[in-house]
Amino acid sequence: MGKRLIVVLIIIAGTFAIIWIDLPYYVLDRIKDYEPYTFEMVLSDTALVNKYAIRGHSKPEDYGFRSEEVNFISLDSTKLNAWYIPAKRPTNRCLIFIHGRTSNRLKPMKYLALIDSLSLDTLYNIFIPDLRNSGKAEPASTYMGYKFGEDVTASILLMHKKYDQDTFLLYGFSMGAMAVLNAIGRPELRRMLDDKMLTVEGIILDSPLSDVKETIHDQMDDIGLPMVFFNKVFDMYSSEINDFGEKMKLSVLRDPRIPMLILQSEDDETTKAFVLKDELEAMKNKDNLTVVWFQGPGHVRIFQDHATKGKYIRAIEMFLINSVMKKQ
Repeated sequence: MGKRLIVVLIIIAGTFAIIWIDLPYYVLDRIKDYEPYTFEMVLSDTALVNKYAIRGHSKPEDYGFRSEEVNFISLDSTKLNAWYIPAKRPTNRCLIFIHGRTSNRLKPMKYLALIDSLSLDTLYNIFIPDLRNSGKAEPASTYMGYKFGEDVTASILLMHKKYDQDTFLLYGFSMGAMAVLNAIGRPELRRMLDDKMLTVEGIILDSPLSDVKETIHDQMDDIGLPMVFFNKVFDMYSSEINDFGEKMKLSVLRDPRIPMLILQSEDDETTKAFVLKDELEAMKNKDNLTVVWFQGPGHVRIFQDHATKGKYIRAIEMFLINSVMKKQ
């Protein structure tokens, strides 16, 4: 019995060691990587077509817009792709839609209906990129929006160099919101904009990923992984993004000088309301910040939900009139 017990304990100890070593790497891979959501993958999958609310629209022309397809590269030379939609009259302003995780530019394309309803194409050129690992862009690790932020910066710099744009409205969804926060909050990325004297005149965040650490912790807690694993995984994640993990949150990366609108459903099960509320509570300066709450819709579904669509559009319109345009 003694020898058997020793063998059992050795097996248990070995199993635990394997789990302790391998599981954190597995979880880390799930955080920073996911299967690329290509055009072919989305358009051939009825469930994704419905989720994206494509409804027979696969290009801006289907919404009545003239577009140009653009190939460009990110700051680390990752290949990206986008639609550029010129405004109806000359302007140096550009609205950039930034999609989220497990998505591509087909998903925010439906917001061209919002652009049309508010006649924003008379004020802004429109840029809708596929960020890395999405659509027609090159597969690459995203790191919960950290690398997406570099793609957003590259998009802004491209608009300035190729189309002479110098004033930007950034519109981010889910992890795309964290990408926006990185682009304006990471000092090395912000300097690239400031050096070119480029202005971010406003930010709109729909269902934002507002705190990476708390969101990962909540998801790991939901599946029953203990705190010791979370701490190990998060430390590994942070070390791969230049120890920036603790700063991947709204309250740290937000620039209070830039008007910001946040649109959030109380019933969102992906970017949960309590995470955003904690971040709002942590902010000392809430000037230039507008938060509009909705009841009912799930994650990034406020605009396409008939019960909340009207309120959503009015919130965008009032934000632009009261917070962005009045600064002009």
